Amino acid sequence: MIFFLRFILAIILLWVFIKTIGYGKWTWDKKNRLGAIMIFVIALAAVILPIFVFYIRY
Repeated sequence: MIFFLRFILAIILLWVFIKTIGYGKWTWDKKNRLGAIMIFVIALAAVILPIFVFYIRY
């Protein structure tokens, strides 16, 4: 059961990460470099924090 939940969590986090990185690339192409860098930071935080909390709790 836990393996299934981790698998679903990984798929959702990967999907969110890819969509956010895509938006960051679009922002980079529009010459908004600082905005793109911050979007990349947010994308990393959106992946790292849930994984960190999940493994600390279980």
